[in-house]
Amino acid sequence: MRKLKKIFIWFVIPILIQMGILYYINDYFLSSTDTIQMKKVADEDISLKKKIQLNLPFDAKDIKASYDGGFISYILNNELIIVDTNTSRIKKTININGETIDYYTWLTDRNRLLYYCKANYHGKEAIQIKAYDLDTNNDIKVDKLIYVPKGSCINNVTLSPLTNMIYINIVDKQGDSMLYRVDIMGKIVELRLPVKRIVRMYEMQRNDNLVYESSNNVIRVIKNGSGYTLVSGGYYLIGIDGNDYVYLGKLKNNKITEIYYGSLEEKMKNWRHLTVKEPVDCHNTIIMLRSGNIYNIIGNKDLKDVKTDKILNGYGKIIGINKNYIIYKENNKVILRLE
Repeated sequence: MRKLKKIFIWFVIPILIQMGILYYINDYFLSSTDTIQMKKVADEDISLKKKIQLNLPFDAKDIKASYDGGFISYILNNELIIVDTNTSRIKKTININGETIDYYTWLTDRNRLLYYCKANYHGKEAIQIKAYDLDTNNDIKVDKLIYVPKGSCINNVTLSPLTNMIYINIVDKQGDSMLYRVDIMGKIVELRLPVKRIVRMYEMQRNDNLVYESSNNVIRVIKNGSGYTLVSGGYYLIGIDGNDYVYLGKLKNNKITEIYYGSLEEKMKNWRHLTVKEPVDCHNTIIMLRSGNIYNIIGNKDLKDVKTDKILNGYGKIIGINKNYIIYKENNKVILRLE
């Protein structure tokens, strides 16, 4: 009996603890694959509004929207404020006492946002990942800190609820990048970079693949933790669509003249190819996850379809895009437009 008791303590309890951590990260922080699959079926039945309009404080900053347009968020006086677009009322105010919200983003499949708080812990500067779920009203946090050099800030973050992977690009005062990977168990690992700075990066949704472009125009892939160079110079990383196809623009005089897109499972020479009718500014070229359409932003307002030359007239200055919506701002008015 004693031996059985010892076996239970040594083997069963650690397994239960590990399963508990897995359940927490998987179901409460991001989600499980099963949950995503069920959610995707439900998404097909969601009737997305074609246009959503809301008045916000004139000095609202970092305005973003949930995937279905149900909520609009912004930062004001170091508070993260979430507004219900159906009622125009504030749903939640997240007040960070003694900390700073360094970055935040919405999940691509549900009304949950992740935010990254920076503060001093034991005399060192550190970042903690937290989340808030609007559907369950749950506050969530990962009880691990990312210690960073003083003066560092988060440049961008990618995440995938399907693979449960988060990549965080933190830039120090010298402009050099530090890349962190957070896995399903909440394990935080700094990945060694062969480049000084990441200027843009995109994550695939179905596989643990990250594609990034460095400041010296090298485009690299991190696949299951290992890295390789996809192309060195002469191309611009446009993005990744909803089918996990990578889009690269061939550059001439800093403008895109051709677009190549395809799967990382194929050789780049076998990717699909599109010749642009007239060269477009690479920094104003975007891809929509919902449709895979490639647009060139004209005058910070209108969108021109690179394939068809069709113009999508805007409602104001474009301040962002998400899975389904183009986000505009005109004075204190924010407009979401279903693409």
